[in-house]
Amino acid sequence: MIPPSVTIAIPAEELASILHQGALLRLPFLEGKLNQAAARVRDFEMKYSTTLSSLKQQGLPADAGYELHEDFIEWEYWSDTRETLESTVAQVRQLLQSTENKLRVS
Repeated sequence: MIPPSVTIAIPAEELASILHQGALLRLPFLEGKLNQAAARVRDFEMKYSTTLSSLKQQGLPADAGYELHEDFIEWEYWSDTRETLESTVAQVRQLLQSTENKLRVS
């Protein structure tokens, strides 16, 4: 985050170029993390033959052991991470499209 006291006087075309290049470099990293999170969620879904939302709706079984409790916490983490990264990746792609259009016009 840029502190409010910092003034940036970069021409719009240069700023668009900087944002575009940064997004190009960062997107593969974010997509990799998204793929990792999605794979972890799929692993839990396969292991327990259900989705996290179904498990939350039904609640943990009364006889749930330590492993399921630990997996549930980790599963929630990876699910939240996946959702956050899906949004971030979509926004970075939108930024790329926007800056690409501005760079083409310039």
